[in-house]
Amino acid sequence: MRKKRFKFSVVLTLHELSDVPFVNGMLFVKVKLCDGGSFSAKTTRQSIGNHTARWSEQFTFDCRMTASASDGLLSDCLCRLFIRMETKGGKSYEKLGFVDINLAQYAGAGLQTKRLLLQSSSDSKKASNSVLKVAVNLNLLSGDPCFKRPELPEMNLTGDLGHNPHSEATASHAAGRDTLGGCHA
Repeated sequence: MRKKRFKFSVVLTLHELSDVPFVNGMLFVKVKLCDGGSFSAKTTRQSIGNHTARWSEQFTFDCRMTASASDGLLSDCLCRLFIRMETKGGKSYEKLGFVDINLAQYAGAGLQTKRLLLQSSSDSKKASNSVLKVAVNLNLLSGDPCFKRPELPEMNLTGDLGHNPHSEATASHAAGRDTLGGCHA
């Protein structure tokens, strides 16, 4: 069987990096689509103030995904956000860490805002426990509107319950209602 093909429009908004372990410095983020296309961009450089750097910058790009023809589950589509700090007066930079976002988890889910823990760039560095706040919205441009996305994590970093359509569907099914109403599972 052939895989189903999809094309999505992605709107990725970088809000802020909090709990930065530095008092001052200039930070920027490099956004790179690892799967499903070629997109790469950088944010403006922002200074650290009160252990936080704020961007509120939006990136719009297209990505391609595939899904199994038998069950319609979307394959992973990774977008990596590299956090970097300028050194030597802006002539070079130091890698602070990265965040991977599986865009397939957000397909057809509407606007989702998440706080993601920064991963260490190398094994020799300690984790900084910095938190990147991002908003992700994917809209289907082409392909069959019936697909399944991998589940979103149920808990975000702050401990609030994240949106999990499967738990809502299970609760409403138990109550005798069907809330899915569409093909986006």
